[in-house]
Amino acid sequence: MELKLDSSVEFTAEASRISRTLLPSGVRILSEEVPSAPSVAIAASVGVGSRDETDDHLGSTHFLEHLLFKGTARRSARDISVAFDSVGGSSNAATAKEYTSYYARVQNAAMPLALDVILDMFTSAKLDPADFETERTVILEELAMNEDDPEDVAHEAFADALMPNTSLGRPIGGSPESIKAVTRDRVFEHYLENYSPSSLVITAAGGLKHEELVELVSKQLAEVGWTANAAPMPRRQHGAARIPSPEPMRLIKKDVQQANVLLGHQSFHAMDDQRYALGIMNTILGGGMSSRLYQEIREDRGLAYSTYSYQHGYSDAGFFGMYAGCNPENAALVVDLMRQGLDGIAQSGVTDHEFELALGNITGGLALRFEGTLSRMNRLMGAELGSGEWLSVEEVLERFRAVTKEEVQQVAQRISAMPQTLVAVGSALDQLEKRA
Repeated sequence: MELKLDSSVEFTAEASRISRTLLPSGVRILSEEVPSAPSVAIAASVGVGSRDETDDHLGSTHFLEHLLFKGTARRSARDISVAFDSVGGSSNAATAKEYTSYYARVQNAAMPLALDVILDMFTSAKLDPADFETERTVILEELAMNEDDPEDVAHEAFADALMPNTSLGRPIGGSPESIKAVTRDRVFEHYLENYSPSSLVITAAGGLKHEELVELVSKQLAEVGWTANAAPMPRRQHGAARIPSPEPMRLIKKDVQQANVLLGHQSFHAMDDQRYALGIMNTILGGGMSSRLYQEIREDRGLAYSTYSYQHGYSDAGFFGMYAGCNPENAALVVDLMRQGLDGIAQSGVTDHEFELALGNITGGLALRFEGTLSRMNRLMGAELGSGEWLSVEEVLERFRAVTKEEVQQVAQRISAMPQTLVAVGSALDQLEKRA
């Protein structure tokens, strides 16, 4: 059964109870009660990410992620840290291209405390000017650290080259130039524009009671005056967008021992009808140690330590990539093997053994993935902010089992025919330069 998340609802699935409550203020509260779970994972999220920024405040979404931990009218930054440390919990935040989330994991008895702190941060952040300048320095250090990682550099350049002049091609954290240029007032405006009851989504999973969660949320929001009637923020519309032609090749000279190589294609959006076939194809091509890329590039030829493929899908577009870190002398050969791996599936399909192996990998992986409360909580958040549908693990598996080998071949054909780019980061890329 496919459940539409458009109103308050409650049902049971996989020995857990799923509930959704829509408050008059537009706040959405979703929970999964897991019997006997000793912990609770809880998050406050918004469907606003780095792609929603404009030129005058690039990096503001990630900037806010830092600043919300710096204090409120009720708590200092140290008070926030001590609150979670005092109960042995953990807290963090995540900024993505299409959402931002602030979350914690604590023992069941500490759920009221965790919710109190997270909602205090979300609704009443100070964004003190002195803290702003401190975090500007911290973020610049974070960007510098990423710049020292050639694999990170390659992935950022790959997105930019493959999705040029689009919000999906920009780095989530901004650039050193944009972080130096953005003002505290502009970040504060971004906070006021996007952090409101209608945009707030509370998700929780573990040893909790939904009714208690709703009561705690309602009480705390009333204390800060977040009670006016409003409709929830609409979800993003899913559908294919027109993406500019990619940069065919980008070579970045960097004094490192390996060539970090990414070959990939523009792909399709997260809710495309072929997404389950793509999941199986990706698993066969580069999703594990038995995959074609791993076996051919690493096991049989010893050309790389790390190699894999992946798909990133968003509301209106996506990209498919194949990565390897290898000796620069072997970079051209590795690129050829990557291309042959995808083309091989597109031209000849996959074997029965590969297909069944991939299904087993996905089946077992999903079971393990959703074993913990944090993963269950994130699944609720993804359903609410993304598709607007909630599928049980068994229903998701049924979608994968319905895929045929012919559909796997078709999706490889579709991907391989889409616009392509090659990115490499290294110090000796002569072989690849000759192909430019």
